[in-house]
Amino acid sequence: MRFQLVFPRGLEDVVKSELEEKISFKIVVEENPQGIPGRLIIDIPESDSPKLMSLRSIDWFLEYVGAFKVDTSIRGLEDIYSGIMNMKFPNGFRKASSFRVTCKRRGEHEFTSMDVQRKAGQALVDKYGLKVDLENFQANVFLDIVGDTCFVGLSGSEHLSGRYIVFTHPAALRPSVAYGMVRIADPKPGMTLLDPMCGGGIIPIEAALSTNSVKIYGFDISEYYLEGAALNAEAMGVSDRIVFKRVDCRRLSKELGFKVDRIVTDPPYGTKPIAKINPRAFYSRCLPEIRRTLSEDGRLVLITIKPGYVREISSEIGLRLEHERTIRHGDASPSIMVLKPS
Repeated sequence: MRFQLVFPRGLEDVVKSELEEKISFKIVVEENPQGIPGRLIIDIPESDSPKLMSLRSIDWFLEYVGAFKVDTSIRGLEDIYSGIMNMKFPNGFRKASSFRVTCKRRGEHEFTSMDVQRKAGQALVDKYGLKVDLENFQANVFLDIVGDTCFVGLSGSEHLSGRYIVFTHPAALRPSVAYGMVRIADPKPGMTLLDPMCGGGIIPIEAALSTNSVKIYGFDISEYYLEGAALNAEAMGVSDRIVFKRVDCRRLSKELGFKVDRIVTDPPYGTKPIAKINPRAFYSRCLPEIRRTLSEDGRLVLITIKPGYVREISSEIGLRLEHERTIRHGDASPSIMVLKPS
């Protein structure tokens, strides 16, 4: 079977590494299909398809049918119709008693997602004579339009980006990004890992789900967010792996009392601006505390939309930038930065 994996742009190496561990790297048949980053096309035996649900570095996957170009003007609807008519759908779809079409768009178009769904649905009715049923459908056809490219696939409940449905922090990090940051931090058995600004607990939970014999801490200044983080951890079955505690990051070294091997965090102005916080002043207070808490052979991995502040302050307090990459997170392009004591 052929699948399309969708993940945050900039984490390609993380996705391929996880694929190699859990399935096989040799299954990758195309990177950046149609020139669109943040996607892989893979071929796997049908018996291996359940393993895709275990992938933590991706946001969702689809059984891949194909892709074609569309005009971004209103004429693009005719491209949708003809593209679907010229596309061969798998036997499983053709045997379905009913279907529906859903659409996701990114970019500027003169048509709506509803227009796309109607046009694609009409093409499938004309082509295969199947019945449309928006509620009790057997097959879900998913059209993912990115600019002038339309990806077509068959989807069910394979969306993995909404793993944390118990409590959602207003500036929540995608689980796939949190997992990627933990992978980049590379904690070893016996180490300690801390998120000193854990919010809803996404990073500590991903660490608990993907590591063994690592002591994990999640701190935050807000009792409310810590309660939500604890609920998320319980829902994911890892509440016994994480110590949550109310701690102000600006007093981290005084509150903690011991050194930490890995600090992985999404601070304010990590992926979204926060109007009430001056990011430079905040980083000037928190980064020195993180430096004092980090062991001499430790590693700090953080995500930020203010990398200039982090570089400037880090150089002043004895943190050396080892690695930096830009990723895509919603509409933002934050940097993941890896820093070590110099």
